[in-house]
Amino acid sequence: MKRFSIFISFITFVIISSNTLFAQDVSNKVQLLEIVISNLVSRIESLEKRVNVLEKQLTGTAGVSEAPKKKMDAKVHREDFVAAPVMVGYEDIGDGFFARNVRFSPFGENVLLTGEITNKSGKNYRFAKFKLSIYDDRGVFLKEEEFSIHDIPNESTESFESMIVGLPSAFISKYEIRFAK
Repeated sequence: MKRFSIFISFITFVIISSNTLFAQDVSNKVQLLEIVISNLVSRIESLEKRVNVLEKQLTGTAGVSEAPKKKMDAKVHREDFVAAPVMVGYEDIGDGFFARNVRFSPFGENVLLTGEITNKSGKNYRFAKFKLSIYDDRGVFLKEEEFSIHDIPNESTESFESMIVGLPSAFISKYEIRFAK
C-alpha cells in the first residue's frame, strides 16, 4: 500500500511538472509568433509605401518638376550649390544611412526594436553595424545597444529587429541610431 501511494505521488508530480513545462513552451512560442507578426507588419507597411510610390510614378502624378537652370557666371555663389537630398519620412542617422518606422514594442520585461534602414552611402555592405542610444524623458542616458544588418546594398532598404533586454518600454522616450561601421 505504501508503494502504491508513493507511485501515485510520483505520477501526480510528473503530470503537474509536465503541464508547467507545456505552458512555458506555449508561452515561448506565442512570444516568438508575436515577433514574427510584428516583423511582417513592418514589412507589409514598407511594401505598401513602395507600391504607392510606383503607382504615382506610373500614373505620372509623382509631382516631379525640373528646377529652372541658372546661367553660369564667373563667380560661384554658395546658394548655387544644391544641398544633399532629404528623404521625406526618414531620419538621417549619418554616413548616408536613413531610418524610418522605428518602434519599441513591449516584450515581457524586455523591448523589441523594429524598423527599416535605407543605405544611400554609395557603398554596398555585407555587414553593417549600428549603435542605439536610449534616453528617458529628461534626456538622461539609459542604455546603449548594438544591432546589425546583413547584406544592405547601396540604394536599398532593409528591415531590422533587435531585443533590448532589461529595459521596460515605459522608460524609453528618446533614442539615437548611428552607423558604427
